[in-house]
Amino acid sequence: MAQRREPAQQVFAREVSKAIETHVEDREYSPTYLISEVGGKLSRVLVGGILTDIENRGTEEDPFYLARINDPSGGTYHLSAGQYNPEGAAMLSSLEAPCHVMVVGKVRARTPEESNTTYVSLQPEAIRKVDENDVNLWALRACRALHRRVGALRELPHDADPEAAGEHPALAELSPREREGILLSRERYGDMVSPESYGELLYEALATLSGEKPPAFTGDFATAADISDGASKPAPAPTTGAPATAAAPGAATAAPTGEAEGGAEREQRVLDLVGRHDEGVEGAGYETLVEAAKAAGFDSAELDELLDSLSEQGLVYQPAFNRFRVA
Repeated sequence: MAQRREPAQQVFAREVSKAIETHVEDREYSPTYLISEVGGKLSRVLVGGILTDIENRGTEEDPFYLARINDPSGGTYHLSAGQYNPEGAAMLSSLEAPCHVMVVGKVRARTPEESNTTYVSLQPEAIRKVDENDVNLWALRACRALHRRVGALRELPHDADPEAAGEHPALAELSPREREGILLSRERYGDMVSPESYGELLYEALATLSGEKPPAFTGDFATAADISDGASKPAPAPTTGAPATAAAPGAATAAPTGEAEGGAEREQRVLDLVGRHDEGVEGAGYETLVEAAKAAGFDSAELDELLDSLSEQGLVYQPAFNRFRVA
Protein backbone atom coordinates (compact mmCIF):
# COMPACT_ATOMS: atom_id res chain seq x y z
CA MET A 1 0.00 0.00 0.00
CA ALA A 2 1.31 3.46 -0.91
CA GLN A 3 2.00 5.84 1.94
CA ARG A 4 -0.76 8.45 2.30
CA ARG A 5 0.32 12.07 2.30
CA GLU A 6 -0.85 13.87 5.42
CA PRO A 7 -2.58 17.22 4.77
CA ALA A 8 -1.03 20.17 6.60
CA GLN A 9 -3.42 21.45 9.28
CA GLN A 10 -3.61 25.19 9.98
CA VAL A 11 -3.53 25.56 13.75
CA PHE A 12 -2.47 28.17 16.29
CA ALA A 13 0.56 27.67 18.53
CA ARG A 14 -1.42 27.85 21.77
CA GLU A 15 -3.49 24.84 20.68
CA VAL A 16 -0.42 22.91 19.51
CA SER A 17 1.48 23.50 22.74
CA LYS A 18 -1.24 21.85 24.84
CA ALA A 19 -1.65 18.80 22.60
CA ILE A 20 -0.09 16.09 24.76
CA GLU A 21 -2.23 13.04 23.85
CA THR A 22 -1.23 10.81 20.93
CA HIS A 23 -3.04 8.45 18.57
CA VAL A 24 -1.86 5.87 16.03
CA GLU A 25 -4.29 4.43 13.49
CA ASP A 26 -4.59 0.74 12.77
CA ARG A 27 -3.10 0.97 9.28
CA GLU A 28 0.29 0.67 7.64
CA TYR A 29 2.44 3.82 7.69
CA SER A 30 0.18 5.58 10.21
CA PRO A 31 2.02 8.52 11.78
CA THR A 32 1.75 9.30 15.47
CA TYR A 33 -0.89 12.01 15.65
CA LEU A 34 -1.04 14.61 18.37
CA ILE A 35 -4.63 15.13 19.51
CA SER A 36 -5.34 18.63 20.73
CA GLU A 37 -7.77 19.48 23.51
CA VAL A 38 -10.33 20.76 20.99
CA GLY A 39 -10.08 18.05 18.37
CA GLY A 40 -7.09 18.94 16.25
CA LYS A 41 -5.69 15.74 14.72
CA LEU A 42 -2.15 16.84 14.04
CA SER A 43 0.74 15.31 12.14
CA ARG A 44 1.80 17.83 9.49
CA VAL A 45 0.91 21.46 10.12
CA LEU A 46 1.04 24.72 8.20
CA VAL A 47 1.87 27.62 10.51
CA GLY A 48 2.55 31.31 10.06
CA GLY A 49 3.88 34.23 12.03
CA ILE A 50 6.99 36.24 12.78
CA LEU A 51 10.28 34.37 13.08
CA THR A 52 11.77 36.07 16.14
CA ASP A 53 14.78 33.96 17.11
CA ILE A 54 17.21 31.53 15.43
CA GLU A 55 20.09 29.91 17.30
CA ASN A 56 22.58 27.21 16.34
CA ARG A 57 23.12 25.11 19.48
CA GLY A 58 25.49 22.78 17.60
CA THR A 59 28.55 23.48 15.50
CA GLU A 60 29.15 24.52 11.90
CA GLU A 61 29.98 20.90 11.05
CA ASP A 62 27.08 19.45 13.04
CA PRO A 63 24.46 22.19 13.40
CA PHE A 64 21.37 21.99 15.58
CA TYR A 65 19.04 24.94 15.08
CA LEU A 66 16.36 26.15 17.44
CA ALA A 67 13.92 28.85 16.36
CA ARG A 68 10.74 30.52 17.56
CA ILE A 69 7.76 31.86 15.62
CA ASN A 70 5.10 34.08 17.17
CA ASP A 71 1.65 33.79 15.58
CA PRO A 72 -1.21 36.36 15.61
CA SER A 73 -2.90 34.65 18.58
CA GLY A 74 0.08 35.46 20.80
CA GLY A 75 1.37 31.89 20.91
CA THR A 76 4.87 30.62 20.11
CA TYR A 77 5.93 27.68 17.97
CA HIS A 78 9.27 26.06 18.81
CA LEU A 79 11.18 24.73 15.79
CA SER A 80 14.15 22.38 15.85
CA ALA A 81 16.30 20.90 13.07
CA GLY A 82 19.62 19.07 13.21
CA GLN A 83 21.42 16.09 11.73
CA TYR A 84 18.20 14.11 11.22
CA ASN A 85 16.62 17.01 9.32
CA PRO A 86 19.48 18.60 7.34
CA GLU A 87 17.10 20.28 4.87
CA GLY A 88 15.25 22.01 7.70
CA ALA A 89 18.52 23.06 9.31
CA ALA A 90 19.75 24.50 6.01
CA MET A 91 16.54 26.48 5.55
CA LEU A 92 16.72 27.93 9.05
CA SER A 93 20.38 28.86 8.58
CA SER A 94 19.48 30.94 5.52
CA LEU A 95 16.97 33.14 7.36
CA GLU A 96 17.55 36.27 9.38
CA ALA A 97 15.13 37.24 12.15
CA PRO A 98 12.81 38.99 12.39
CA CYS A 99 10.74 38.17 9.29
CA HIS A 100 7.31 36.85 8.38
CA VAL A 101 7.34 33.17 7.44
CA MET A 102 5.11 30.25 6.58
CA VAL A 103 6.31 26.80 7.67
CA VAL A 104 5.16 23.29 6.82
CA GLY A 105 6.43 20.71 9.27
CA LYS A 106 5.71 17.76 11.52
CA VAL A 107 4.75 18.13 15.15
CA ARG A 108 6.58 16.11 17.78
CA ALA A 109 5.88 15.68 21.50
CA ARG A 110 8.60 14.74 23.99
CA THR A 111 8.27 14.01 27.70
CA PRO A 112 11.70 13.76 29.38
CA GLU A 113 12.31 10.98 31.87
CA GLU A 114 11.33 11.82 35.43
CA SER A 115 9.23 14.74 34.19
CA ASN A 116 5.50 15.33 33.87
CA THR A 117 5.96 18.10 31.32
CA THR A 118 5.45 17.42 27.62
CA TYR A 119 7.30 19.63 25.15
CA VAL A 120 5.85 20.04 21.67
CA SER A 121 8.07 21.17 18.81
CA LEU A 122 7.86 21.50 15.04
CA GLN A 123 10.33 19.90 12.64
CA PRO A 124 10.30 22.07 9.49
CA GLU A 125 9.95 20.50 6.05
CA ALA A 126 9.60 23.77 4.13
CA ILE A 127 10.01 27.41 5.12
CA ARG A 128 9.11 30.41 3.02
CA LYS A 129 9.48 34.12 3.68
CA VAL A 130 6.16 35.89 3.12
CA ASP A 131 4.58 39.25 3.87
CA GLU A 132 2.19 40.18 6.65
CA ASN A 133 -0.87 39.79 4.43
CA ASP A 134 -0.01 36.13 3.80
CA VAL A 135 0.22 35.49 7.53
CA ASN A 136 -3.08 37.28 8.13
CA LEU A 137 -4.83 35.18 5.49
CA TRP A 138 -3.40 32.03 7.06
CA ALA A 139 -4.61 33.20 10.48
CA LEU A 140 -8.16 33.75 9.21
CA ARG A 141 -8.23 30.18 7.93
CA ALA A 142 -6.85 28.90 11.23
CA CYS A 143 -9.60 30.91 12.99
CA ARG A 144 -12.26 29.33 10.83
CA ALA A 145 -11.02 25.79 11.55
CA LEU A 146 -10.75 26.47 15.29
CA HIS A 147 -14.20 28.08 15.34
CA ARG A 148 -15.80 24.99 13.79
CA ARG A 149 -14.18 22.59 16.25
CA VAL A 150 -14.75 24.69 19.37
CA GLY A 151 -18.42 25.20 18.48
CA ALA A 152 -18.94 21.49 17.84
CA LEU A 153 -17.17 20.46 21.06
CA ARG A 154 -19.26 22.93 23.02
CA GLU A 155 -22.49 21.49 21.59
CA LEU A 156 -21.55 17.83 22.06
CA PRO A 157 -23.02 16.67 25.41
CA HIS A 158 -20.52 15.30 27.90
CA ASP A 159 -22.81 12.32 28.50
CA ALA A 160 -23.14 11.50 24.80
CA ASP A 161 -22.97 7.76 24.07
CA PRO A 162 -19.43 7.14 22.74
CA GLU A 163 -20.78 4.60 20.24
CA ALA A 164 -23.28 7.08 18.76
CA ALA A 165 -21.44 10.37 19.33
CA GLY A 166 -20.09 10.42 15.77
CA GLU A 167 -23.64 10.82 14.47
CA HIS A 168 -24.54 13.65 16.84
CA PRO A 169 -25.92 16.77 15.04
CA ALA A 170 -23.18 18.87 16.66
CA LEU A 171 -20.64 17.15 14.40
CA ALA A 172 -22.71 17.18 11.22
CA GLU A 173 -20.91 20.13 9.61
CA LEU A 174 -17.40 18.85 10.33
CA SER A 175 -15.11 17.01 7.95
CA PRO A 176 -14.42 13.32 8.72
CA ARG A 177 -10.98 14.26 10.10
CA GLU A 178 -12.42 16.99 12.33
CA ARG A 179 -15.17 14.65 13.54
CA GLU A 180 -12.66 11.95 14.44
CA GLY A 181 -10.44 14.51 16.17
CA ILE A 182 -13.34 15.77 18.31
CA LEU A 183 -14.23 12.23 19.38
CA LEU A 184 -10.59 11.42 20.19
CA SER A 185 -10.20 14.62 22.21
CA ARG A 186 -13.33 13.85 24.21
CA GLU A 187 -12.04 10.30 24.80
CA ARG A 188 -8.52 11.39 25.85
CA TYR A 189 -9.22 14.60 27.77
CA GLY A 190 -12.76 13.98 29.01
CA ASP A 191 -14.38 16.99 30.65
CA MET A 192 -11.07 18.58 31.65
CA VAL A 193 -11.17 20.94 28.64
CA SER A 194 -12.89 24.31 28.69
CA PRO A 195 -14.03 25.22 25.15
CA GLU A 196 -14.46 28.80 26.37
CA SER A 197 -10.69 29.16 26.84
CA TYR A 198 -10.26 28.39 23.15
CA GLY A 199 -13.07 30.79 22.36
CA GLU A 200 -10.91 33.41 24.05
CA LEU A 201 -7.92 32.35 21.94
CA LEU A 202 -10.06 32.78 18.84
CA TYR A 203 -11.31 36.15 20.01
CA GLU A 204 -7.80 37.43 20.70
CA ALA A 205 -6.55 36.26 17.30
CA LEU A 206 -9.40 38.05 15.52
CA ALA A 207 -8.83 41.16 17.63
CA THR A 208 -5.17 41.19 16.57
CA LEU A 209 -6.14 40.80 12.91
CA SER A 210 -8.67 43.64 13.18
CA GLY A 211 -5.98 46.01 14.41
CA GLU A 212 -8.28 47.36 17.12
CA LYS A 213 -8.53 46.87 20.88
CA PRO A 214 -11.96 45.29 21.49
CA PRO A 215 -13.86 44.88 24.79
CA ALA A 216 -12.73 42.10 27.10
CA PHE A 217 -13.81 38.60 26.11
CA THR A 218 -17.06 37.59 27.83
CA GLY A 219 -17.02 33.88 27.10
CA ASP A 220 -19.76 34.05 24.44
CA PHE A 221 -19.17 32.96 20.88
CA ALA A 222 -21.18 31.60 17.97
CA THR A 223 -21.55 27.83 17.73
CA ALA A 224 -21.25 25.61 14.68
CA ALA A 225 -25.06 25.56 14.43
CA ASP A 226 -25.13 29.37 14.45
CA ILE A 227 -22.80 29.41 11.45
CA SER A 228 -24.93 26.89 9.58
CA ASP A 229 -28.16 28.76 10.33
CA GLY A 230 -26.59 32.08 9.43
CA ALA A 231 -25.53 30.85 6.02
CA SER A 232 -29.06 31.23 4.65
CA LYS A 233 -29.97 34.56 6.24
CA PRO A 234 -28.31 37.92 6.87
CA ALA A 235 -25.79 37.80 9.70
CA PRO A 236 -27.00 39.51 12.91
CA ALA A 237 -25.15 42.50 14.25
CA PRO A 238 -22.17 41.28 16.33
CA THR A 239 -22.61 41.48 20.08
CA THR A 240 -19.99 42.70 22.49
CA GLY A 241 -17.45 40.01 23.20
CA ALA A 242 -18.66 37.56 20.52
CA PRO A 243 -16.21 36.95 17.68
CA ALA A 244 -18.97 36.34 15.14
CA THR A 245 -16.62 37.38 12.33
CA ALA A 246 -14.96 33.96 12.64
CA ALA A 247 -17.83 32.54 10.60
CA ALA A 248 -17.15 34.79 7.64
CA PRO A 249 -14.10 33.11 6.08
CA GLY A 250 -15.71 29.69 5.78
CA ALA A 251 -19.48 30.10 6.06
CA ALA A 252 -21.22 27.79 3.62
CA THR A 253 -23.29 29.40 0.88
CA ALA A 254 -25.78 27.96 -1.52
CA ALA A 255 -24.68 27.33 -5.08
CA PRO A 256 -25.86 30.19 -7.31
CA THR A 257 -27.02 27.79 -9.99
CA GLY A 258 -30.63 26.59 -10.02
CA GLU A 259 -30.35 23.09 -8.58
CA ALA A 260 -27.86 22.50 -5.79
CA GLU A 261 -25.09 20.12 -6.70
CA GLY A 262 -24.05 17.22 -4.52
CA GLY A 263 -20.85 17.55 -2.49
CA ALA A 264 -18.98 15.04 -4.65
CA GLU A 265 -19.87 16.88 -7.85
CA ARG A 266 -18.78 20.25 -6.43
CA GLU A 267 -15.50 18.77 -5.19
CA GLN A 268 -14.83 17.24 -8.60
CA ARG A 269 -15.40 20.60 -10.30
CA VAL A 270 -12.89 22.28 -7.98
CA LEU A 271 -10.45 19.40 -8.42
CA ASP A 272 -10.71 19.94 -12.19
CA LEU A 273 -10.02 23.67 -11.71
CA VAL A 274 -6.88 22.95 -9.70
CA GLY A 275 -5.60 20.61 -12.38
CA ARG A 276 -6.49 22.98 -15.21
CA HIS A 277 -4.67 25.95 -13.67
CA ASP A 278 -1.62 24.05 -12.43
CA GLU A 279 1.46 26.07 -13.41
CA GLY A 280 3.98 23.31 -12.81
CA VAL A 281 6.01 22.74 -9.66
CA GLU A 282 4.32 25.61 -7.81
CA GLY A 283 0.78 24.44 -8.63
CA ALA A 284 -2.30 26.63 -9.10
CA GLY A 285 -2.31 30.01 -7.36
CA TYR A 286 -5.15 30.75 -4.96
CA GLU A 287 -6.11 34.06 -6.59
CA THR A 288 -6.28 32.34 -9.98
CA LEU A 289 -8.55 29.68 -8.51
CA VAL A 290 -10.80 32.35 -6.97
CA GLU A 291 -11.34 33.97 -10.36
CA ALA A 292 -11.86 30.62 -12.08
CA ALA A 293 -14.27 29.51 -9.35
CA LYS A 294 -16.35 32.69 -9.71
CA ALA A 295 -16.66 32.04 -13.43
CA ALA A 296 -17.77 28.49 -12.62
CA GLY A 297 -20.41 29.66 -10.12
CA PHE A 298 -18.58 29.34 -6.78
CA ASP A 299 -17.81 32.19 -4.40
CA SER A 300 -14.52 32.35 -2.50
CA ALA A 301 -16.04 31.04 0.76
CA GLU A 302 -17.35 27.92 -0.96
CA LEU A 303 -14.04 27.48 -2.78
CA ASP A 304 -12.21 27.58 0.56
CA GLU A 305 -14.59 24.98 2.00
CA LEU A 306 -14.09 22.64 -0.95
CA LEU A 307 -10.30 23.08 -1.00
CA ASP A 308 -10.24 22.21 2.70
CA SER A 309 -12.33 19.10 2.07
CA LEU A 310 -10.13 17.98 -0.82
CA SER A 311 -7.02 18.57 1.30
CA GLU A 312 -8.49 16.52 4.16
CA GLN A 313 -9.06 13.65 1.72
CA GLY A 314 -5.50 13.91 0.41
CA LEU A 315 -6.73 14.77 -3.10
CA VAL A 316 -4.95 18.14 -3.22
CA TYR A 317 -1.98 19.54 -1.32
CA GLN A 318 -0.09 22.82 -0.98
CA PRO A 319 3.46 22.73 -2.37
CA ALA A 320 3.72 26.33 -1.11
CA PHE A 321 1.42 28.65 0.79
CA ASN A 322 -1.67 29.57 -1.29
CA ARG A 323 -0.59 27.21 -4.10
CA PHE A 324 -2.52 23.99 -4.78
CA ARG A 325 -1.78 20.83 -6.74
CA VAL A 326 -3.70 17.64 -7.41
CA ALA A 327 -2.12 14.89 -5.28
